[in-house]
Amino acid sequence: MLLNVKTKYGEVQGVVSEGGYALFKGIPYAAPPVGELRWKKPEPPIPWEGVRICDEFGPACLQEAAHLKPGSFYGKEFFSGSDYPPKMSEDCLFLNIWTPARSADDKLPVKMWIHGGGVQNGYSFEKEFDGDAIARRGVILVTIGYRVNIFGFFAHPELTSESGHNASGNYGILDQIQALKWLRENIAAFGGDPDNITIFGQSGGGRSVQAICCSPLSKGLMKHAIVQSAGGISTAAGRLPREKVELQGIKFMEYIGCKNISQMRAIPGEELLNKFLDYMKEHSLGMSTFNISTDGYVLPLSLEDSIIQGVHADIDYMLGNTADEGRILGMLHPERMMASLRGWARLQLKQGKKPAYMYCFERKLPGDDAGAFHSAELWYIFGTLNRSWRPFTEADYKLSEQMIDYWTNFAKTGNPNGKGLVEWTPFTDDFPCTMKFSIEGNEMTDYSNNEKLKEFEDQLLNSQQ
Repeated sequence: MLLNVKTKYGEVQGVVSEGGYALFKGIPYAAPPVGELRWKKPEPPIPWEGVRICDEFGPACLQEAAHLKPGSFYGKEFFSGSDYPPKMSEDCLFLNIWTPARSADDKLPVKMWIHGGGVQNGYSFEKEFDGDAIARRGVILVTIGYRVNIFGFFAHPELTSESGHNASGNYGILDQIQALKWLRENIAAFGGDPDNITIFGQSGGGRSVQAICCSPLSKGLMKHAIVQSAGGISTAAGRLPREKVELQGIKFMEYIGCKNISQMRAIPGEELLNKFLDYMKEHSLGMSTFNISTDGYVLPLSLEDSIIQGVHADIDYMLGNTADEGRILGMLHPERMMASLRGWARLQLKQGKKPAYMYCFERKLPGDDAGAFHSAELWYIFGTLNRSWRPFTEADYKLSEQMIDYWTNFAKTGNPNGKGLVEWTPFTDDFPCTMKFSIEGNEMTDYSNNEKLKEFEDQLLNSQQ
């Protein structure tokens, strides 16, 4: 077991996870993005002397804890208990590693998880995330924190001018790319293969995965990608130009009474967060205020147009959604998300790229009538059903084991198939099918005759013309 590892920046010592694997919590992958580094691209970590004991998760990025309070649906689902709210700080660029490697020569495949939350909240060590079930299959799991909300996606003309590349915003995506660079440099020491990294994420994390795949800054850093309940050719925040985010940045600066970015950088993080939350509530603003934008540097084109024009990375993709995406959020039609992702899958074929593997998670979770809601699959792909309040059955645990097998097989080879699993064929024009996950049995399913799906596919097709 690798409990002491020398990274490029210093030695780290991990702990033994509940499953008996080496677990390193809270490794800094970048310098603290505070003070003069607020709203700048991440810098490499500050080296340290001696051994850094990695037995505590690093802080979550500052965010509105009330949004995730236990009284809300998602609060009860994922953010209740004595561990919530977590420690929060603007100094939040840490990652966690679960590794089953016995030596630095093992060259195991690596999965890097990007948490969801609309790039406004969430963190790398939520209770539904864990690496033991993944490590048991010979795959290293890495979960990362990154800057969210005002800290990760604020833009302003002054920041654009000072940047050196005529862009601002998308600092959270730059953080994620920095984490990938850190893995390229250091994961071999943890027994990982730097040439076999899979990035995966859900919701805002799924859009982040798409952003990384569409960014010229990430070329060669990953081999496979999984986008869950997000993305495609019609994304949640839409085609958001940097100029629109900059305009909100100007208004926000005026709102808080600052004259320049230097004054804004002098505001303590907690105070800045509260001012941002007040501003959002007072003006009834939504998630597109400070979010992933077409900044001209990280993203020369929007997420949608990058896929449509085929400039995204030609790697292996798994794309999917849940059957009841909008039941809790009250804003998303699952057919629209599926149509968006099917549009991506069709373009993969038209552009001569690798065909994508598509899925739909249809298990309606027991315990209430929320169904296969947005985020429902997370318990299953991390094997953490025992941490949930829900009365999961033996069939749920079996489904979870199967899904983890598919996900880790994909990380190993770019193909999710393996012994004892229903064959999952990629999406093609001749066989436009999707793997349906349910406790009744997984099966390849053609959703093409779904009338609502066809309606959204026609809308998306017409919008491109």
